[in-house]
Amino acid sequence: MHGAFSGYGNFKTQSDLATQTDVSNALLTFSKNTGRVQASVTTGAYAFPVAGQPLVPTTRQPGANTALYGAVPAYDVAYVPNGNVTVSAGQLATMLGQENGFTFQNVDIQRGIVWAAEPTFSRGVRVAYTNGKMTGDLEYDDGYYSGSSGRAVEGLAGWAPTANTDWSFAFIVPGANTPPNVTAAIANKREYDFMLTQQFGKLQLEPYVLYVQSPASAALGYTGSESALGAALLANYAWNAVYSVGGRFESFGNHGATADTSLNADLVGFGPGSRATTWTITPQYHPGPFFARAEYSLVTVNDAIVGFGPTGTLTDQSRFLVELGAQF
Repeated sequence: MHGAFSGYGNFKTQSDLATQTDVSNALLTFSKNTGRVQASVTTGAYAFPVAGQPLVPTTRQPGANTALYGAVPAYDVAYVPNGNVTVSAGQLATMLGQENGFTFQNVDIQRGIVWAAEPTFSRGVRVAYTNGKMTGDLEYDDGYYSGSSGRAVEGLAGWAPTANTDWSFAFIVPGANTPPNVTAAIANKREYDFMLTQQFGKLQLEPYVLYVQSPASAALGYTGSESALGAALLANYAWNAVYSVGGRFESFGNHGATADTSLNADLVGFGPGSRATTWTITPQYHPGPFFARAEYSLVTVNDAIVGFGPTGTLTDQSRFLVELGAQF
């Protein structure tokens, strides 16, 4: 069993006018990772703070955070016939992206705008194969948590030529008529993710590029095929096991025009034709099981239909957060 318990506070931002505090993690994970039949379940409460998006004032508010994937956000039962193959079924974390869902799993408190475009958890069956430096995963699931409304194929191919270098390509292809739901405003989008993890001594770099394409669908009112391109660089420098600093830069833009009226034209989140960049820096103090970190982020949008501030017209948002917690 292991767990994570933490809370965070947001102070004096340009979009959230009042100081906000919340539980970021109150999670326990129970797992059996030996034998041919293995299992894992994670349960509790959690929040998904995202740069450039409003911070929800309560972890359990309907339509956000814990309410999105329930009090048991991840669970699986796996059959492991040998050291190369694993077959698992359950509510599984996505294979796309360089960031995970929960704050304690990442070098930054907030997730990025590219992460926000990707799936987080899906319900399905996954087959994983490992052979030396090569890995491969293939999954049949419900895409962007679409349930019975849509099915998707998700996969990953990885190659680790050295202990310090890992290349991977991940994708998800849902049905063209998959309707939106509370976790995804556009759920028929196909995504292709190119990722690299590179270690240089105490410095780890994780660049990745995400291409998003939403096909036309008469059933959904999507009159055109829309696309967007995102790129991100995550970095973490660890002086030792106690002190480190993480950072992230992102650029994410829609390919369509601001006058585009198709209902799937906005894949970034600030309106058709919008583009956004983010900068985030997060120093961390992690003595033993406890951790404390502070974070500053800046989000800038161009050609936005929906911006920041009370009137939604500001093009920049700065945010300062603090998170305190423990892992065991």
